[in-house]
Amino acid sequence: MTDETLEFLTRLKDKVKLVLQRHKEQVTDFVDPYLKRVAEEYLKNQVGINYASFGGVERAERQRILICPEYLHPSVELAGISIIRLIGNLNYVSVSHRDYLGALLGQGIKREKVGDIYPVSDGCVVILSRELADFLMVNPLKVKGVTLKATELQVGEWIPEKPEGKVVAVTLSSLRLDTVVAHGFGLSRTKVVGYIKGGKVKVNWQIIEDLDYKCAENDVISFRGKGRILISEICGETKKGRIKVNLVRYK
Repeated sequence: MTDETLEFLTRLKDKVKLVLQRHKEQVTDFVDPYLKRVAEEYLKNQVGINYASFGGVERAERQRILICPEYLHPSVELAGISIIRLIGNLNYVSVSHRDYLGALLGQGIKREKVGDIYPVSDGCVVILSRELADFLMVNPLKVKGVTLKATELQVGEWIPEKPEGKVVAVTLSSLRLDTVVAHGFGLSRTKVVGYIKGGKVKVNWQIIEDLDYKCAENDVISFRGKGRILISEICGETKKGRIKVNLVRYK
């Protein structure tokens, strides 16, 4: 485990202790699916608690984990989540997920307090910790010179569209991580090796630095600054023994 994961587990254990001592719910910051899996592996063996994860919308990637005494039912109302719609005149600028996140961080908001961000035609929908909702209402966010008006949405009021990606068929010599990343992102294996060893590539939200790591169907591979790919299907082998794979590329 990385130092970051170990620190997260320490904080999680402290929250469980507080729940048992004070008989009051505790909630984590927003975590990615990997840390969520780590947390659930620990929490499922703990006695005297209930827990559940909430991200504000269906299929949310980043979620908060709510831990309650065993006699309480975890609910989204207790998870401390707000859904904010940010709207502005963006007709003359091109704005990406990275731009919105950068603007939020530029306001002094910590990354762990922000859940998923969904760009839409006239702005974005952002999930964040409830205590930050009022802050955004009185401190308008600016993205590429455009001021965005904030309004709060109710849970269930907005449903995100399923992300669209480009399907690409490739043939690979193997399912080694360096091979998949090179083909998936259109880079040479020589360049990819340095990025992987430098911790810039994650498989299913976990940093993997092993070049020999064998990828599998349905793996999500993210490359910092370059996007992500999904191994949507492994289709067998060619006559020459190469592996036929369908990838989905997301920006």
